[in-house]
Amino acid sequence: MLLFKPHFKGLEKEVSGLRFSNPVGLFRKGDSARIRALAGLGVGFLTLTPDSDHIMEWIQRLAQQRHSQDILLAVNLNKNIERSFSLSYDFADILIVDTNSNGGIDSPDITDIPLLLDELLNLRLCYERLTPIFLRLPKGLTPEELHSILSYCLLSGINGIVASGKGTVRQVLEYTQCRIPVIGCTAAPEEAAAMLQDGASLIEMDVRPPVALKLLKTLEKEAKKHD
Repeated sequence: MLLFKPHFKGLEKEVSGLRFSNPVGLFRKGDSARIRALAGLGVGFLTLTPDSDHIMEWIQRLAQQRHSQDILLAVNLNKNIERSFSLSYDFADILIVDTNSNGGIDSPDITDIPLLLDELLNLRLCYERLTPIFLRLPKGLTPEELHSILSYCLLSGINGIVASGKGTVRQVLEYTQCRIPVIGCTAAPEEAAAMLQDGASLIEMDVRPPVALKLLKTLEKEAKKHD
């Protein structure tokens, strides 16, 4: 058991109005009951995916854990997105719309994504607190489709992009001219460091916690060199 939460100096970031202790987060599917243990690791944020088949029970566990833990939470919505959006809104710091799942949208047609996002942006107007909405880019986009989606995001009020792989992250940053925050996704520490160097705001890693902590220690050493 960790007796104190590690802090990595010189890595603080502000993204979409949120203050992150560091730019490295962990991606976790389902389980909202382990926030206490994961929050104590010292990562900058957690990305959790709701159990859409038992969404109310998942939200109840999330609410209990969220109340007592000082950790920024991104909730990845990949099924029953509108309902999950509404139920998760009060407990999430960032809401990530993920249409890669078959249950994400009714049709795989790329033109449906702006329609879904428009609905969520309108729904957000019903809440007092403005929670950032990020889009997790679908896999297998052509350059034309990527540019179309990014143009929509820049004009619509979508707050950020989640992109997998160094190449895609670089394309997003170049096309948007860094006008929208990007969360880079990777399981490789070297690629994560390269994404940050290229201009990614945050990194989301689907890895064992020691891998993320090793990356944070490396980033901390690099930050000290530039002090």
